Amino acid sequence: MKRKLIYLDHASTTPLTKNVLNDINSANIKYWGNVSSTHKFGIECSTKLEKVRNEIASIFNAKTENIIFTSGATESIAIVFSSLEYFSKPYSIITSKLEHQATNIALRKYMKQGWEVSMLPLDNQGIVKKELLDNYFNEKVKLVSVIWGQSEIGTVQPILSIGKKCKLYNVPFHIDATQIISNGIFDWKELNCDFLSLSAHKFGGPKGIGILITNIDSSKLIRNEEISLTQEYSIRAGTQPLPLIIGMLTALKNIKNKIIIKDDITIFKSKKLNILQKYMLDKFIDNSNIEIIGSIKNRLPNHLSFILLNKDREPIKAFKIINFMSENGIAISSGSACSSSSKKPSIALYNIGIEEQKLYSNIRISFSNDNTFEELDIFYNLLLECIDIF
Repeated sequence: MKRKLIYLDHASTTPLTKNVLNDINSANIKYWGNVSSTHKFGIECSTKLEKVRNEIASIFNAKTENIIFTSGATESIAIVFSSLEYFSKPYSIITSKLEHQATNIALRKYMKQGWEVSMLPLDNQGIVKKELLDNYFNEKVKLVSVIWGQSEIGTVQPILSIGKKCKLYNVPFHIDATQIISNGIFDWKELNCDFLSLSAHKFGGPKGIGILITNIDSSKLIRNEEISLTQEYSIRAGTQPLPLIIGMLTALKNIKNKIIIKDDITIFKSKKLNILQKYMLDKFIDNSNIEIIGSIKNRLPNHLSFILLNKDREPIKAFKIINFMSENGIAISSGSACSSSSKKPSIALYNIGIEEQKLYSNIRISFSNDNTFEELDIFYNLLLECIDIF
């Protein structure tokens, strides 16, 4: 009998849940009008859009006007960086060495324009050294952008400390929360940030829709003369995809767990994920051929990152393991889906001091509440085969 496919790559994307798909399909039938139209069909859609916006704001304990719908986290990040266009001369940006490609692309643009980019120091687990934060702030800093949960090595940053420093120095703070949201709902007001970006397809919602939560005046996000349209407070052009937005709301409602931050540690209340992670961690720790990457304590609860050594103690190239698992019906990855296909060495591993010969060998598994111990056992047994085969 053919075995069911095992999906362990939820950090790349997540499948649509049944109720999300049903709500999208229903919305396509009921709310097919253009939100910007002034006739009955448009007004019905516009009214529904604002009701959904208000519901999403309530989920995050935000104000309705804090919620901006975008095509995903990449566009949300681009909008955040557009706020820097208002400065007539180059200043400075603070970030980390573990950012997503979307942030790095924006950073390169401003570096070409003469902006200075300061990288916060990391320890060997990829965690920002918060005791050194004061050394990086000065009157030239106009934006701080940090990824909350890193997709490749799983490290979770001390965002409260970073946010408090930003408030102290009166600098806008952006959090990339793309990998965080699938693990629980958080309170926007507790984060000490001015911008937060999300993508729906990371938490069981549809692709092509996301959110930017912001408390910054919309007129300061992008030059008004560049957009004459009225969608999303004139921050972005394009007709709002109401069915996708409705699907995203349903996906958010499906998230039952809460995230709290205590003593600057992000605590995930997702019991099943914590149990699955510990189950695999115990196996990994007992195996001398597995080197865990990133922090064990400060880590996404649905995530494990590691390097596998063969019987001669040499790192096995990631693509060999990924292909072998795929041939056996298991989906895993080597890191961010946006960059893993580039065939370049892992910048994240390099930036936390991993040796050169291991930069092509990182493996990431990311699971959901639907995964089982049996599935993890199947994966682990195949991993043991890789040690002998490769």
